[in-house]
Amino acid sequence: MRKINKKLIMGVCICIILIPSITSEWFGEMAVKHEAIELKFRGIFILLIYYLLHGTFIGKPVGHGLLEIFDSLRDLILMNPPLDDHLINHIIEYFITVLEPLYVMAILITGIYLMFLSGSPKGRRKAKLLFPKLIASMVIVSLTFPILQLISNVSYELSKDILDKSPVGIGRIFLDTINDLVRIFTASTLTTFEGGHLFLLFIFFMIIGIFSVLTLRYLLLLIFTLIFPIGIFLYTFNITRDIGRFIVEQTILWTFLQVIIALLIVTANMGITILGFSGDLRTIIGISTFLVVIISPIMLITMVRRFLP
Repeated sequence: MRKINKKLIMGVCICIILIPSITSEWFGEMAVKHEAIELKFRGIFILLIYYLLHGTFIGKPVGHGLLEIFDSLRDLILMNPPLDDHLINHIIEYFITVLEPLYVMAILITGIYLMFLSGSPKGRRKAKLLFPKLIASMVIVSLTFPILQLISNVSYELSKDILDKSPVGIGRIFLDTINDLVRIFTASTLTTFEGGHLFLLFIFFMIIGIFSVLTLRYLLLLIFTLIFPIGIFLYTFNITRDIGRFIVEQTILWTFLQVIIALLIVTANMGITILGFSGDLRTIIGISTFLVVIISPIMLITMVRRFLP
């Protein structure tokens, strides 16, 4: 019995001694396997992002990548609402048709007031000042199409001339910056998954941001172009002048925003190409250009406003 007890005690002691080494080895193997699986998952994630951005998988082209939209960047910058479009033309003509009798009515009321109802010199003076404004405003509204076409053509030609001076493709600075950030994203993802996510979000923020700005510019310019005659009409009267001024100013600002964007991009391209910036400095300039273009509408609207009398 004593021999059995001694053997049992000895067996228990051996198990106690061996368990830590066995369990530590088992946990170590599991940790290595888990790390290997996680590393493979990170690699697959990186390959998927490359496929999404570049349309390549393991270095081979398999489709169209998201970055191909930068090939159309020049066209998006130069895009203005087509005034010869049937629907746009019809809407503007409709507003002009509605405003014409209002002008005639306002001119008649002002004339009657001047001839028969003006009781004070102050009221008579105001009516005299309003009369030529109504005539001038009516002429401007009747010339809505030539005026809008002139503004659009001037902005387009200026932007085109600036873009033609770029030493490289218009989208080059953005593509180079995205590629630099993708390399940082790859290194960060292989090190820590969370760090890679931050860079990935930043990449998509910049891509979506710049094209959202260009799309927003086109849509808002389209709206202000359509109501431009109404803005001119409202600008004629003191009581509605602020609303009319806002519409006319916004039409001009959103039109010429394309010139500002073209100037920012070409200036950055020249700085990088002619001055030979490379490495981190090139990436910083690229990111700065992205961000400035994205906030350019806010800068323009806040810095340039109430420039009309």
